[in-house]
Amino acid sequence: MNTMAALTGLKVLDCTHVIAGAYCSMVLADLGADVIKIEPPAGEVTRGHPGAVFRAFDFVNRNKRAIALDLTTERGAATLRKLAETADVFVENYRPGSLDRMGLGYARLAEVNPRLVYCSVSGFGLDGPYRDRGGFDLIAQGMSGIMSFTGEDGSEVPCAAGVPLSDLNAGVFAAVGVLAAIQSRHATGKGQHVETSLLESALAYTVWETGLFLATGEVAARQGTRHRLAAPYEALKTADGHMVVGVNSQRLWLRFCDALGAPELASEEGFDRPNRRVKNRNVLQVRIEAILAADTTASWMARLEARGVPAGPLNTIAQAWDDPQVKARGLLAEVAGRRFVRTPIKLHDTPVMVRTGPAEVGQHTREVLAEAGFASDDIEALIAEGAAASERKESA
Repeated sequence: MNTMAALTGLKVLDCTHVIAGAYCSMVLADLGADVIKIEPPAGEVTRGHPGAVFRAFDFVNRNKRAIALDLTTERGAATLRKLAETADVFVENYRPGSLDRMGLGYARLAEVNPRLVYCSVSGFGLDGPYRDRGGFDLIAQGMSGIMSFTGEDGSEVPCAAGVPLSDLNAGVFAAVGVLAAIQSRHATGKGQHVETSLLESALAYTVWETGLFLATGEVAARQGTRHRLAAPYEALKTADGHMVVGVNSQRLWLRFCDALGAPELASEEGFDRPNRRVKNRNVLQVRIEAILAADTTASWMARLEARGVPAGPLNTIAQAWDDPQVKARGLLAEVAGRRFVRTPIKLHDTPVMVRTGPAEVGQHTREVLAEAGFASDDIEALIAEGAAASERKESA
């Protein structure tokens, strides 16, 4: 197997903070790019307090080298412009216009490096009436409509997805955009400006709910774990917990009833056709759960699996990581005594690798600046005047 990664040789400047932009650059790093994380000398806020056992920063910033620059100083900004001369990609998630004022916007960096792919991730995009607003995942989930149809059927309580999906989706979409722009550069020789936003990345994942509205005018409502178009396709209670089942065809419905030992249910009036099951799903759930109450999740899982009915246990996060399929796929990687979630892409000839854990603030400042052609005296002068920082150690 080739141990060279797919993006080996690609140089990325990561001028991001918090999640969305950092997740984009981490995906590129996992694919083999040399990602240089640029932080202020005080470090990024998600590093938390010194000695913290859990630092949010660590889990979206592995595989990166770290340098510290004060971009509010002209020397700090000029240093970053110098680094951009030989970079392939620049990723940022500042509010629109912020980096332009520092002389680090797309137009300025494209002047010094026309081949640069410049990626911007923002709350709402680079134009439109909300351009200058700050954006967070929760705000995007609310404004996109996702919170209006997430939660229990009939509930009036707003409910967000349990993970920051608009942040993470924006990071993935940004990485896809970067890779597309690099491919385009092979043909044109020029870089370009790539952008996405949290709001659009949330809306992009409402493909069925938006499709339903555009086609019929129907506004999606909360349905708990239920599928909008099929039943039973939801979480169901068993004797010792819950399991989730996906019965989305007549063929699977017949198999499901057979596994339950209730073949008569399959042809009962009101349950005999897919549209009738959706219409009568409340009654159907009561009937099914009365049967499931007689045995455990594991027992029902075995019967459903034997008949080819898609189903799974409703796991906690601890149970999910203990699952034999998850273990077999090797989604956890260990480096320097710590474990991280791999980027879930399998490239069999150029593998995705977790090579290093998260760097400390300014850990690679001297190294990276020296590689960029800065003389040793110039590097030390930058550090002495506070335009750069190096090797700040965390203390317990």
